[in-house]
Amino acid sequence: MSTSSTPAGTAAVAADFDRRTDAVVRALSLFGIMPGMVVAVVVAVLVSPLLGVAAVVVVAGAWAVAVHLRARGSLDKVLATTGATRMAPEDFPRWTNVVDGLSVTSGVGDAELWVLDGDEANAMAAASTERSAIVVTRGLVESLSVVELEGVAANLLGRIKDGSARYGTVTFALLGGLLGSVEPAGRVVADGLGEQRSVQSDLAAVGMTRYPPGLAAALEHLERIGTDVPSAVPSAAQLWLASTSADDVGVDPAIARTALQPLAYRAAVLHEL
Repeated sequence: MSTSSTPAGTAAVAADFDRRTDAVVRALSLFGIMPGMVVAVVVAVLVSPLLGVAAVVVVAGAWAVAVHLRARGSLDKVLATTGATRMAPEDFPRWTNVVDGLSVTSGVGDAELWVLDGDEANAMAAASTERSAIVVTRGLVESLSVVELEGVAANLLGRIKDGSARYGTVTFALLGGLLGSVEPAGRVVADGLGEQRSVQSDLAAVGMTRYPPGLAAALEHLERIGTDVPSAVPSAAQLWLASTSADDVGVDPAIARTALQPLAYRAAVLHEL
């Protein structure tokens, strides 16, 4: 079993993801110095050197504030792309009860529950510093057994607990427009998530439920039903439980390799435990 499934291991992974997330925010904040310098040179030449120095401070400071505000609003930005609506507990009582039970086990409380209407079976975990959310499709919660739902819920709650959901959410908000078209941006996200992130999330989930066959059956069930989500944006692929489009159209290849490994492969790994 992966050491990340232990309390000490999970805490270490979470601390590492927090450092990686904050490092991306800091790096992009400092990037504002570059346009600040350009403005400073123009102002210094056309007006005065003193005002040029002031221009650097103003432009770089405004850029940094914008980056931090965008990071803080990253969860709302992600949720807005899904087309999901807030779930009422009475709408899907089986799913709500499963999440409530595992929230105690995982230590992740108050995750917002959202639902996306559709027959496909897929789910997403997203988080910011203050909040977290789980989005599921109607097809998933209506089709899976309770044991399979427990495996899915453990996977999603585990992503929130270990910090990978926050990393994926913040990098989507800050780099989303570049993912899939600018290779370095995709590498930043993929390298931060680490190798075989989806498999690592599966292993952490079964460390929580102590029942690998449950999640394995859920992944196999998802493959049979289909996981395509027409409303999903490719730049948020790292947040979903499984691929949201055939052949991962538009998804950065580096992110697809680490975050969207084939469901059959992931189920096979679990069957070997």
